[in-house]
Amino acid sequence: MKRARAVGLSLPLFFGLTSVAAAQGQAAQPDEFLQVITVTVRPTGVADYEDYVKKIVVGATKIGAPQRWTAYGVGPGGPGYTYSVALPFDNWSEVDGWTTIPQILSKAYGEAEAARLIKVARASVERTETAVYRLLPDLSTRPKVFDPPAAFIQLFVTDVVPEMVPNWEVFLARLKAAQDKAPQAPTSIRRVAVLGASNRYVTALPFNRYAERDSWPSTLDVLRQAYGETEARNLNETRLRCTREARILVLAYRPDLSRPAAVPMPASR
Repeated sequence: MKRARAVGLSLPLFFGLTSVAAAQGQAAQPDEFLQVITVTVRPTGVADYEDYVKKIVVGATKIGAPQRWTAYGVGPGGPGYTYSVALPFDNWSEVDGWTTIPQILSKAYGEAEAARLIKVARASVERTETAVYRLLPDLSTRPKVFDPPAAFIQLFVTDVVPEMVPNWEVFLARLKAAQDKAPQAPTSIRRVAVLGASNRYVTALPFNRYAERDSWPSTLDVLRQAYGETEARNLNETRLRCTREARILVLAYRPDLSRPAAVPMPASR
């Protein structure tokens, strides 16, 4: 695929923006950056695409590739036949060490099979998009690592009016402070795009069962409880003035397409 070298993993749309997976034993805070690849495939190409990704997962482990990733299928609220793959990292120097998809496939299966797999995958893909998001720990609510990755992520994607970015971050800070006081407010991991769409903020709410959502308080209710009716409505008006475009969608974890922990290459005998 066209961005194989640039992104290190030629897979399909995010998510995920908001993936919070981490290798076992990692510190509690989510990774500093997420590189998110969103891929929309043709309806007739789903089987070919998923087989291709599974071959990458097996091949990456076979050759000891350093990068790890989590894959999600985009569900309610998002486009059909779309995948979101997130590769976490803490420093840009880590990206220099990633093994490209052609290298993984060539080393694991030989050049001829690698070329065949890439050709089939390209034919199955309708479009791809890549972005990188930076963690906003001071604006996140109870950020933590989910290991294993959460079964689902509710994702809020907000494109902010450029001149309103300072106001938006003030709103997020007030919202976080209110959520910190609300025991039932879920983990909300917030990030901002550093590559991709400008002034795009994403909030990821991981959960494992839809029933968990029944106990989540609404944003307005949390603001009312913390600041009272008048201030809550003023803050909500600020949110609306700052928003150029917004979208809410749910992502479903695909463990069969993921490699949440880099597995060392087996020692030769």
